[in-house]
Amino acid sequence: MKKSLQSFLMLVLFLAFTGLTSCSETAEKAKDVAKDAAEQVTETAGKAADAVEEAADKAKDAVTSKQDKLKEHFASIDANGDGKFDKAEFEKHFKGEFAKKDTNKDGKLSSDECGKIDKFDTDKDGYVSPEEFDKGHAAMFDKMDADKDGMVTLDEFLAAQSSSMKNGKCGEGKCGAGKCGGGK
Repeated sequence: MKKSLQSFLMLVLFLAFTGLTSCSETAEKAKDVAKDAAEQVTETAGKAADAVEEAADKAKDAVTSKQDKLKEHFASIDANGDGKFDKAEFEKHFKGEFAKKDTNKDGKLSSDECGKIDKFDTDKDGYVSPEEFDKGHAAMFDKMDADKDGMVTLDEFLAAQSSSMKNGKCGEGKCGAGKCGGGK
């Protein structure tokens, strides 16, 4: 658009100062340049609107996909399928996770095995012990149980995940169980 406008102005100035054409010819050329510029603006605006709509659709799909993954993760924790889980179901879900993540079988999880571990590594030795792993998940349960009734509903679970994502914690590590759909 800028190029067309610049071309139009240069043409008008050139023709006005050189006197090579009559005023009606200059006006006609100016009209043609303005028409071309308007068409380009309309085309560019249409492309921009299409791009915005496409980006909005992708964002909506990503949110829907993330919600679906979180719901699947919730269902995997809710062993009895009653729409909520208690601390026992939560702990049972993660019972074998430590052993699965401890790929070198040294009895502790490194950042290579578990991603970002600083939230779980309470003694700051660079590793997550089984005790730290369990305590970290117990703290996660307590944080998710917003109404402190000893049960985590799907709404509480989704709200906790949303809060983690807003606070920049999404995907921080593989130890954080429910982060962004499993954190595995």
